[in-house]
Amino acid sequence: MNNIKLKDMSLSNIVLGTDGYGERIDKKTAFSIMDLYTQNGGNVIDTARLYTNGISESYVGEFISGLRDNLYISTKCAHPPLSDMSHNRLNEIDIEYDIDTSLKTIGIDYIDIVWLHRDDLSVSVGPVIDTMNKMVKKGKIRYFGASNWTYQRIDEANKYADKTNQSGFIASQPLYNMATRTKVWDSTLVCLDGDEKAKYDKSHFPVFAFSSQAKGFFEKYSQGTLSEKAKERYLNDDTLKTYERIKKSAQESGNTISYTALSMLIKQSNFDVFPIIGPSNVEQLKSTLNI
Repeated sequence: MNNIKLKDMSLSNIVLGTDGYGERIDKKTAFSIMDLYTQNGGNVIDTARLYTNGISESYVGEFISGLRDNLYISTKCAHPPLSDMSHNRLNEIDIEYDIDTSLKTIGIDYIDIVWLHRDDLSVSVGPVIDTMNKMVKKGKIRYFGASNWTYQRIDEANKYADKTNQSGFIASQPLYNMATRTKVWDSTLVCLDGDEKAKYDKSHFPVFAFSSQAKGFFEKYSQGTLSEKAKERYLNDDTLKTYERIKKSAQESGNTISYTALSMLIKQSNFDVFPIIGPSNVEQLKSTLNI
C-alpha cells in the first residue's frame, strides 16, 4: 500500500470497509481482517451508522482501542430509514444525532471523515454545509465528504462553502469499479462512469470508491464462484472483456487478479482513488493486497 496526502492526513490508498461486520462476518473474523490490514500498512477503516445497526461501528471501536493515534476513522451518517428511502434525514438534528451516536459507539472523541450517506435533492446545499461546519467547530469531526452525491451537487455545495468562507466536502464516495453494470439495483446510488467520471478526471476531486471490487467479480469469476447477485449486476460482455484484460495483466505481472483489478482502477483515473475493499475473510484480504 502507498500513502496519499489528503488535507493534513496521510491515508493508505486502500481503505478497509466493514459492511457486514456482526452479520455475515463474525467478530473473530472481523478482528483477524482488521489485524492483517493494519499490519500491512493500512490506516483507514470505513464504517457507517447504518451497518448492522451499529454493530460494525462497535467492532471497529473495540479494535482501535489503544491504536487511535495510528488510524483514521471514516463513518457515515444521515442515511434514510431502509423502510422509507424517501424520508429526509439531511438536517442538522438527524446529522448531529448520528454523529453523536457514532462517537459513543466507536468510543472516540472525534471522527476523521464523516460522510453524508445519501443526498436529498429537495434540500438546499447551503444549510447542509452550514451544519457540517458546525460539527467541525464543535470538534466532533475533522472533515466531511459526500457519499452517493452527484458531482454537480458536490460542486454546488463547495462553491457555497467558498463563497461563505467555510469548509466544503473533501472527497466523494461513489460506486466505482472496473466492471460494467448490467442493471441499476438502487436508484439512490451514484455510480462513477461516463460523464460523471469525466467531471472527476477534469477536476481531480478525490474519490473513495465503494464496491471497488464489484462484489469480487473478477477473482470469483476466475474461480467459478460468482454469487447470483454478482451475476445479476455485472455479468455481461463488456465486463468479461475487462476480465480478460485483467487476467492477462495479472499473469504477466505475477500478481493476483484482485490486486490487478484495483491497480487498473487506480491507473485509469485522473484523480486520487482510495478503493474501499470489503473482504469477508483473511484469504480474500491477502489476495486483494497481493500478500
